[in-house]
Amino acid sequence: MEILPKLFGSKERVKLMRLFLSNPNLYFSLADMARRTKVPARSAKRELESLGEIGFVTMKKLAILAVAPSGKKKQKQTATKSLVWQLNQDFFFSEHLRSMFNADFFASQNDLADRFKNCGKVKLVVISGLFIQDGGTRADILVVGDDLRRVAIENVISTIESEIGRELIYAILDTQDYLFRLSSSDRFVRDITDYPHKRLIDRLNG
Repeated sequence: MEILPKLFGSKERVKLMRLFLSNPNLYFSLADMARRTKVPARSAKRELESLGEIGFVTMKKLAILAVAPSGKKKQKQTATKSLVWQLNQDFFFSEHLRSMFNADFFASQNDLADRFKNCGKVKLVVISGLFIQDGGTRADILVVGDDLRRVAIENVISTIESEIGRELIYAILDTQDYLFRLSSSDRFVRDITDYPHKRLIDRLNG
């Protein structure tokens, strides 16, 4: 059951709130938000108005310098102003909301396994890093298998990124490559398996 959209009114609003809560020091334009959350700009603008009314986000005009050609020898700098939004650092409920959003996402980790069912012969899916709230590993997701559909896997990961508001570090390995790396104590693989992690799918021995 998707609890947060019911609590907060829409999936679009939840995605935007996750984006700001996960990146409290960053400014986002409408184009940035649409790209990272896959929420249409028109819908994002509507949700931002509601979030602004309760003080969750603040808006400002950010000057952006651009160099435009002017003749053959001279170039002219022009400044354009773009509207950007940021999490309101003084919003009282920020930490409470962040804990709630994290708990909601981590409680549904098992649902992530189903998303890889059409991505080829997937033998192993490991989550670590961001998902385990541990910064020691160099990857958040590791996918291992045969005849893997890389584009499908990347689409799954892109969708997850849009839901959590963060870019993920991931690796896709053939089974033999993974087993060789594991047996030879490859540092990249060890950096995942030696730190806290969770196996969503494990069919290597099957």
